[in-house]
Amino acid sequence: MARVNIVKRIKDKGRWVMRSIPRKKSGGWDWNSLPDGRYYVEWYEGGVRRREPAGTTAVEALEVQRKRRHAVEARNLGLSPSVALPISAAAPNRPLRALVDRYLDQIETLKKPNTHRKYEAVLVRFADHFRGRTFESLLIEELNDFVVELKKGGMEANTVLHNVIIIAQFFKRNGRGGITRQLQLPEPTMTLPREYREADLVKFFGACEPFERALFSTFLMTGFREQEVVHLFWSDLNLDLRTVRVTAKRELGFTPKRWEEREVPITEQLVKLLRAHPRRSGCLFVFPSPTGNREQNMLNNCKAVAARANLDSGKFDLKTFRSTYATRMLRSGFDVRTVQHWMGHKSLETTMRYLVPASDVHARLEQVQIPGLDERPKQSEKSSEVKPVRPVRAERRERSNPGSFRLADA
Repeated sequence: MARVNIVKRIKDKGRWVMRSIPRKKSGGWDWNSLPDGRYYVEWYEGGVRRREPAGTTAVEALEVQRKRRHAVEARNLGLSPSVALPISAAAPNRPLRALVDRYLDQIETLKKPNTHRKYEAVLVRFADHFRGRTFESLLIEELNDFVVELKKGGMEANTVLHNVIIIAQFFKRNGRGGITRQLQLPEPTMTLPREYREADLVKFFGACEPFERALFSTFLMTGFREQEVVHLFWSDLNLDLRTVRVTAKRELGFTPKRWEEREVPITEQLVKLLRAHPRRSGCLFVFPSPTGNREQNMLNNCKAVAARANLDSGKFDLKTFRSTYATRMLRSGFDVRTVQHWMGHKSLETTMRYLVPASDVHARLEQVQIPGLDERPKQSEKSSEVKPVRPVRAERRERSNPGSFRLADA
């Protein structure tokens, strides 16, 4: 049989490289061991290595490998060289809904539950809009019309873009990459991050019960995401070293974002709160629900505390604790690379988006003075002296010009 290998193009330390598919201990191919990328098949022809794209899924790659093997064998046997022309991995007239269901099944298996829910909402709406259509029959103009319909339906520009990104990933996975470059998309709206003011935090924590004070102080002093606090175990705390860790809980279906565990230092103030925080017997969670399971109502609890403190509960959410943490760490002098690690961000740019512009700036602005603006302009001595106007008596006017009065009398 002709030798045709499958390789995968992935990003390793910032560079695109080709990697062979590793094997499992059982001898089969381990398709999930490498990060996302595009498959290629490689073979030698006349002593020269050849390579062609083979899609983005293992099924597509195996199909291209099978066809390429037949083509290479045909060439070696002296058959028509037309058999060895490049072969497309895409099959024509594939039902759109069937591809969506298969893709969502892959997302459910490989990604987190929240990610699957987002993808499912977007792609099911997309498939329903084009009900009964095949994937290959969809035209760019029809996709443009779909984008316009989302915007006219009241969807925000950023939400429309989020929908398009998910749909584009689905298209790329099925052999039609680069559709976003062909679509007319709305301009994104860049919103400023928010932080909690000192006065609001004083009111908020003043209205907290002891359990709530420890919970929301953990959000504020670690910058953790909601699910990272939900799945925080007592074993993740090292109060002697003043550190808190984010670790995977695979038995609960939780893995950190981008599968990166991390350790974050905490203040002595938070250590005291956590030492005083009661531990429920037999419970692994630091902040369990009333029944001892995962607490999934932290956002509602946050808004309830804000309402008790006579604050606007609509402006209180868990993500603002995270942006407040990032802003405070950066303004305290920690370098952005360190804060990036503590926040669990992929890039420095993402960390900088959490930095709230300074608001207490007026005292420093007063130091910026423009010379000359506070001085009153000086008037010249001549212009400042105003001579009084003396009244001219009627008799004097008459003596100086007697004829004028006679004309008037006449």
